[in-house]
Amino acid sequence: MPDCRWCHLFSISTSSSSGYYGTSQDSVKIKMPVPIPGTPCPDFEVDVVTPELKFTKRKLSDYKGKYLIVFFYPLDFTFVCPSEIIHFSNLAEQLKKKCNAEIIIGSTDSVYSHYAWCLQGQNEGGIGTCKCDLFADTNHKMARDFGVLVEDAGIALRGMFIVSDKGVIRHVTINDLPVGRSVEEAMRLVQAFQYADKTGGVIPCGWTPEKNDTIIPDPEKKKEYFSKTFKK
Repeated sequence: MPDCRWCHLFSISTSSSSGYYGTSQDSVKIKMPVPIPGTPCPDFEVDVVTPELKFTKRKLSDYKGKYLIVFFYPLDFTFVCPSEIIHFSNLAEQLKKKCNAEIIIGSTDSVYSHYAWCLQGQNEGGIGTCKCDLFADTNHKMARDFGVLVEDAGIALRGMFIVSDKGVIRHVTINDLPVGRSVEEAMRLVQAFQYADKTGGVIPCGWTPEKNDTIIPDPEKKKEYFSKTFKK
């Protein structure tokens, strides 16, 4: 039996008219082993290239007591990926300073490929000096455990997982290959989850640290936020 914490069953209905697949609606079930918010982060131990261009290993327990962003991308020496990595590399410094948080970025490429890409200038499509560890998931175990592996291609989708200081998944996004992710939203989410942890409140749509508004999860006390925010 699969571990149901990781296994989501999506029912896909195919509506067909005569001449296509028949006249009935058929339902197929597809297993998607993606860790969901509220469940433990999959354990991992991977080879990485450090910002100093050294080879070492990183494991989940290295980040105990800190928030962590686990960030997958498809391939080195490509197109959208360097734009993401450069911006998220810059985010690493802000995460450490403002949130006591870390980010680890990687793909199914080798550490040698990562190393070579770091040597290529950003103005040429390389990533230059990366300010966080680049992990090499060459055996595909990490991408598979996180549910982002495209099995037949051997590459990862654009998955981003925010993990709490207690090792619990708080947020999951998985993009298809053509579209990159937002640095600003990733930072906002980490800050929002940390603020919710600290205050016990819940975070409304569009929250930012500057607004500093939360909703008290009580049928009466919630009105304080809504009466202040919505005038109708």
